[in-house]
Amino acid sequence: MTRTPRGQAPDVGVPADLAEHMTVAEQHEWVRGFLRRHPVSRRTALKQGSGVVAALGLASAPWTLAACAQAAAAPVSVVGRHLAFGDDPMRSMAIAGELTAPPPSGATVVDLGQGGTFGVQIPVEVRHLVSQVPQADGSIRGSDQYFVHALANGLQPGTSYSYRFRMPDGTTTATATFTTAPRTAAAPWSFTAFADQGVDTVPPSGLGGFTNQTYKPDDTRRSMTPSTSMVERIAGTRPAFHLLAGDICYADPSGEGKPVRSTGTSKSPTGFDSFDPTVWTTYFGLIERSAATTPWMFATGNHDMEALYDDNTAHGARHGYGGHAARLDLPRTGPGACPSVYSMRYGNVGVISVDANDLSTEIPTNAGYSGGTQTAWLRRTLGEMRADPAVDFVVAFFHHCAFATSSTHASDAGVRAAVAPLFDEFSVDLALQGHNHQYERSNPIRRGRSAAQAPDGATVRPETDGTTYVCVGSGGRPRYSWQPNETDRYRGSTAPDSGVDVVSYQAVGEVAKIPDAVDWSQARYLDYAFVTVDVVPPPGPGQATTMTLRAITDAGREIDRVVLERRGR
Repeated sequence: MTRTPRGQAPDVGVPADLAEHMTVAEQHEWVRGFLRRHPVSRRTALKQGSGVVAALGLASAPWTLAACAQAAAAPVSVVGRHLAFGDDPMRSMAIAGELTAPPPSGATVVDLGQGGTFGVQIPVEVRHLVSQVPQADGSIRGSDQYFVHALANGLQPGTSYSYRFRMPDGTTTATATFTTAPRTAAAPWSFTAFADQGVDTVPPSGLGGFTNQTYKPDDTRRSMTPSTSMVERIAGTRPAFHLLAGDICYADPSGEGKPVRSTGTSKSPTGFDSFDPTVWTTYFGLIERSAATTPWMFATGNHDMEALYDDNTAHGARHGYGGHAARLDLPRTGPGACPSVYSMRYGNVGVISVDANDLSTEIPTNAGYSGGTQTAWLRRTLGEMRADPAVDFVVAFFHHCAFATSSTHASDAGVRAAVAPLFDEFSVDLALQGHNHQYERSNPIRRGRSAAQAPDGATVRPETDGTTYVCVGSGGRPRYSWQPNETDRYRGSTAPDSGVDVVSYQAVGEVAKIPDAVDWSQARYLDYAFVTVDVVPPPGPGQATTMTLRAITDAGREIDRVVLERRGR
C-alpha cells in the first residue's frame, strides 16, 4: 500500500523522515502509485528519453528526442559487453551486452569457437527494461533498454574460447576471447578487486549529482579520470576474474534507499534520488575493454538498491534488484531469496559474495530481508569449502565494512556481528570490502582485535593469525577522509598513528554510533587503488601455497603488500 503522510498532497512527495524509513518494497509501491496518478502512455514516456545514447557517444544529450532519433538511424549492434562465470566457472560463461536500439526481426546469436573459427551458435535472450522515473514537476522521464544474454554451457576447464554477437542481418561485433577456470590449481594466477567505482562522465543535466572534474592538472598523485584509469589497469593486468564489492555504477546516487524520483538538477530535494538508468549504459561501455574478456563478478552495495523496478520473486522478496536481473548475470549458487549471494571456486581459492544490505545496521532499507537464510547459507558454505581438499584459501567480498576507520561510514556493527564470528570459526583468509572511499588493510583479526602485526611486506598465516580485512572502496568515487588525528600510512608515507589505538566507531543505526578502539588498522591510502591478488598453488601435497595481496594505485604504483600463506592439503 502506498503510504502518504497525513495532511500532505499525494503528489508532492515523501518527506525525508519517512523516506529514510521506507523499505524498498514501500518505495516501489510509492513509485507505482505515482505512475497510477500520472497516467502516461509508454510512447509518451519514452519520447522524453533513450536508454542507449551514452554508448553511442551521445552522452552530451541524454534522454532527448533528438538523441533517440539519431540512435534509431544507426545500425543495431551490441555495446557494453561483459562476462560473468556461470554456476560452474570451469564449464559455463555468461555473455551479455546491450542493444543500441530495439531488437530487429530475426534472431541474434552468439558465435562461439576456438582458434579463430566459430562452430557453435548460442541463442540470445533479450531482456527488455522500461524505466519510468517520476520528475519533481509531475512529469515522467523514461528510458527503453534491451539487454542481451547468452549462456555458454558444457565448456572445457582451463580452455580459451572466442565469441562474437551476430545480428540478424549478419553483422557482428568484434571478436573477444575468454578462458574458463582450470580443473586444478597447477600454475600461478591472479585476480583483482575494488569497489565503489561509478563513471567519470555524468550527464550534463547533473542527474548523477557528482563529478570527478575537480582535480588540477598538476595533481600528479592521481589521474583526472580515476574510474577509467582503474579499468585500464585491470585490462592491462588481464586477471582470471575481477571482483567488485558493491556500488557499481551509481545510477542511484543517494545510496540511502530513498524513493526514486528525479529533479533534473544536481541538487535533489531532501528525500529523493536523482535516478538515471542510462548511467548503466555509460558504465558498461566504460568497463567493456576489460569485462568483454575477463569475468566481472559483482556484489551489491547500498547504491545498487533501485526501488524503481519490481523484483518480486517466488519467495515474496522485493529488494531493488529487479534492474540487476535485466542487466547482470550472477551465479545462482546461493539462497534463492538473495540474488547477489553466491559462491564459486577457481583453482585452489573459494570465493563468496555476501549481500551486506541484508546485514547492515547503518542503512537498514534492506536489513533482514533474507530472514536469516543468508547467514545460514554462509555458515553451511564456509563449512563445505573448508572440507573441500581442493580449496586452500577462502575469500569473501561484500560492501559495508566489518572493519574500517573512515570518518564517513567506519565499521557497520550489523555486518561485523554477522560475518566476523563465522570468519573466525572457519578461518576465512581474506575479506574484501567497499563502502568507504579509500584503501585500508587490517592486521589479521580474531575476536575483533589484532592477532598479529602485519606491516607492508609481512607474511600472515591465517590458520593461526586470523582474517585480513581490506577496504578497497577506492575504485573511482570522490574520496572520504580518515578519523581525526589519523593519517595515510602506506609505502612511502609511514607516519605513525597518534596513539596505540585509533579512535573510530561502529554504526549501530542510521545515526547511532558506538566507540570502537582500533588496534588493527595497518595500511591506509586516501586515493584511488585496486588490489591484485597473486595465487601460487602448492607444488605438491602438504607444501606451502601463497596468496599475495598488492595494492596498486590508479597511476600504477604499488603501495602495500602482504603475503597470506597456508599449507596445501
